[in-house]
Amino acid sequence: MAPLIFHIDVDAFFASAEQSFNPLLRGKPVIVGGLPDQRGVVHSASYEAREKGVRKGMPLSEAKKRCPHAIFLKGDFRHYHDVARRLLHIYRDYTPAVEFSSLDDAYLDVSGMCRLWKNPVALAQTIQKSVWERLHIPVSIGIGSSKLISRIASGQRKPRGLTYVPEGRELEFLFPLPVHELPGVGPATQRLLYDLGILTVGELAQMSRNLLFQMFGKRGLTLWEFANAKDHRTVRAVRLPKNLSRETSFGEDVSDPAVVLATIHYLIERLAKKLRENHLTCRKLSLAIRYSDFRTLKKSVTLPESTQDGFQLEKMAQHVFETLHLRRTRIRFVGVQLSGLEWDAAQPRLFQFQEKEKSLNRTIDHIRRRFGFAAILPAKTLLLQSNYEMDGHGYILHTPSLSQ
Repeated sequence: MAPLIFHIDVDAFFASAEQSFNPLLRGKPVIVGGLPDQRGVVHSASYEAREKGVRKGMPLSEAKKRCPHAIFLKGDFRHYHDVARRLLHIYRDYTPAVEFSSLDDAYLDVSGMCRLWKNPVALAQTIQKSVWERLHIPVSIGIGSSKLISRIASGQRKPRGLTYVPEGRELEFLFPLPVHELPGVGPATQRLLYDLGILTVGELAQMSRNLLFQMFGKRGLTLWEFANAKDHRTVRAVRLPKNLSRETSFGEDVSDPAVVLATIHYLIERLAKKLRENHLTCRKLSLAIRYSDFRTLKKSVTLPESTQDGFQLEKMAQHVFETLHLRRTRIRFVGVQLSGLEWDAAQPRLFQFQEKEKSLNRTIDHIRRRFGFAAILPAKTLLLQSNYEMDGHGYILHTPSLSQ
């Protein structure tokens, strides 16, 4: 039996989630990312706002000019995580093979399920209807014989679109599309291909496989295979994320390195909690700092061993921060990313102090679940009390951290 894969993508995820939680927002322009008088960018805009020209990544001030009657929201990642959990329950009503590639999109392997339905389109329409009736959230669905085809198809007719690419017609579907539709073709790769006169997927498919390897290494071979509709990836019900990150923009540019470092410590504490919740460890830590002139400084470090302990991560982050050689320029943005993720090993630790570390973290997590995240915080973050208000969930950042 030929594989049949659905890719389901929530339309304007953050904004749609807010409209789902609050019926009064439905049918109105909603912008998630911060308040209009704050510095920051649009993380998500409802289609009512998009009709006024608002786009993801646009400065909030510009979004306010284009859509003055829009409702601006900071957003709350916990709400969006809850929506993703509800979506998972709905999808599993139709197949156990569900793989989330992010909070707002998922692959479903429905091979063999269509014997219960007239055709794949009827099944997709049923899922769309179920999500709308239970969550009041619009989704677009792509149907194909592989993850590649279904993912590209889901983006063709937004919002609430449905695109079916029957088996055997993959090349007919792919070849006319612009080359940037392929996964892995970012702005830099697109410019290189454009310089060679390669504008469509079909033109890329006709390129020499060896030439693409010489240009891009192993990634070039993957591009060639994707352009020729070759994708052997399967849907995996449990997926290890590539990275976890937290980021925020300051309400006003910051000149005090101590405040920047305290913010980094706080973001790491949130990330460490996320690691433990998902039974993950990490091997790499990256810092990103953006100055008031928008120049960005990034640096990464590989950890001596895989960890999920906030203290160890903060110690390494402080070491990286102290080697950055900061300019005498105010800072507007800071971000932390953890990568090299692995599942937390189930076997006992070799050293007693490591077991004590895990026991301490379990106790901290228990206290936070009972009394809120702010019930226990690293002393290094107390400096932020003069910069941010606080509630039971922690410091209220000027720009919400909506990334995973």
